[in-house]
Amino acid sequence: MRFITSDIEVEVKTKKAGNELVVPKPQIAMKANDKPIQEIRVVAEKRFLWRGEGVQLASLTKLVNPKDEKEVASTEALEILDRYTYKYIDAEGNEVDKEEIQYFAIQPDGTETEVRPFQRSEEIRIPEENWIPSTTIDEFEIVNVYEVYSTKEEVIRKLYEEAEKRLKQDQIGIATFSFGGFTSYYAFLVPYFKDGKFGWLLKLSDRKTQCNYPLDVPAKVKVPIREVPTLQTLPPIQALVVATKKKKKTAQP
Repeated sequence: MRFITSDIEVEVKTKKAGNELVVPKPQIAMKANDKPIQEIRVVAEKRFLWRGEGVQLASLTKLVNPKDEKEVASTEALEILDRYTYKYIDAEGNEVDKEEIQYFAIQPDGTETEVRPFQRSEEIRIPEENWIPSTTIDEFEIVNVYEVYSTKEEVIRKLYEEAEKRLKQDQIGIATFSFGGFTSYYAFLVPYFKDGKFGWLLKLSDRKTQCNYPLDVPAKVKVPIREVPTLQTLPPIQALVVATKKKKKTAQP
């Protein structure tokens, strides 16, 4: 692949870095024959366990059309799961209350350490030492972005003052954030001004970009000689061709 700028034209190689490109997923409307199509959750496989025995059971389902009460073959039907939930069962198929569950982290040597889930974050606390240069965020892959805002005038004023201060110092805040469970994120608080308004963005990340091909800085870099362009006095050739075609078309009897 060639890398071309106004000053250089060189042959380079490209290889994916250790992160993923996050692309917003657009809202999709599906249709067939001008009729809307809905994506639904369908049960592809299922099984039943006999409580207390841990035995997998065979199942027999009879399907009936309510209009004429005639039986419908199961091969002609789709089983649709309108709502689902999660339950916890033991090896014998007995349900276990979530509050009774213990969690263990398996270490590289195979040992287990009891751990507990993160609590859902109720605050974003950023001490002064956690305000860092804005370019720091370039090292991270952003997985989610949220807006931080208020409808109260007094709070809006304070948010504005803080945003103005941090933008002047070219700083963003960093903290940790969790929705619960066993995942915690780095949280970047980023102020912005746009079209005469301002705001704050909460950007979440759980990984850094890994660069595998850093290049050594040359001891001495030669500045390439730029070729001076010739004076452009004629219009672009394509414009001339288009004008000629139009002229011929007009001249036809």
